[in-house]
Amino acid sequence: MSYLKLATRALTRPAKRSVRLVHSSPAANQTKEAELNWEEFFRLRKQRRLWERLGSLPCAILGLGGGAAVFASLPVDPQQTFMGLDPLMLFGGCSLFSGALGFVIGPSVGRRWYRVINRDLARALDTKEAEFFKHVRMNRSDPSLSSASNPLPDFYGEKINSLQSYRRWLRKQREHERKGTFNLGAKRR
Repeated sequence: MSYLKLATRALTRPAKRSVRLVHSSPAANQTKEAELNWEEFFRLRKQRRLWERLGSLPCAILGLGGGAAVFASLPVDPQQTFMGLDPLMLFGGCSLFSGALGFVIGPSVGRRWYRVINRDLARALDTKEAEFFKHVRMNRSDPSLSSASNPLPDFYGEKINSLQSYRRWLRKQREHERKGTFNLGAKRR
């Protein structure tokens, strides 16, 4: 049936006024809570990325402070060099490296914090993310079609943060495929 016929049929039908009492089980409530729509998924995903980025700052400060504390407590003989480097410069570099390591580890710590705080949504978010990456994998362009004049756009879909950006990503993937096959069209896998 066409959309117009369905709409007129729904409008001409009398409204049902009966009320049904339905016993809901806890399992049904959990599945209802576990299902996320795409807007909510993208909002939670953006929030999780913010937590990951913010997790880098305290981890970097802790790494820098911990490295500085450890290397400042080591005995230093200014007359001796270590692999041709001044010990103070070496200890300072190692302290900075500890801070950089903390900054790199920070996103995984931030993700863990997010999962602890939003424990009730974590499983639903993981399920929806797996479904999202399945869509990305299915719709992305073939990387063998890329060249210097036709670079591959956002292979993993990391920049997608809404339904509009997903549609934009799909258009870019199709345009990449079209340019890579010289407007002949690519064979779908």
